[in-house]
Amino acid sequence: MEKMKWTCVSLNKKQLCFLDEISKNCKFSGGRKLCRTSIVRAFLMAAQKLDIDATGIKSEEELKERVLASFKTKI
Repeated sequence: MEKMKWTCVSLNKKQLCFLDEISKNCKFSGGRKLCRTSIVRAFLMAAQKLDIDATGIKSEEELKERVLASFKTKI
């Protein structure tokens, strides 16, 4: 397994609740509880599979729109 490095990410209450809801759904649907870190890592691994054009992006909102657009072309 690859050695992990730590980073700090600031999330708001709504984002934390979203991660906790995913964790809770995993646990109470027959799976096991996943920690927030595992969920974020899974999202990042999925994003790596997308063909995201990040050229010229100037804001978080613009990046979000590009990610969503890339996701729509993959499904």
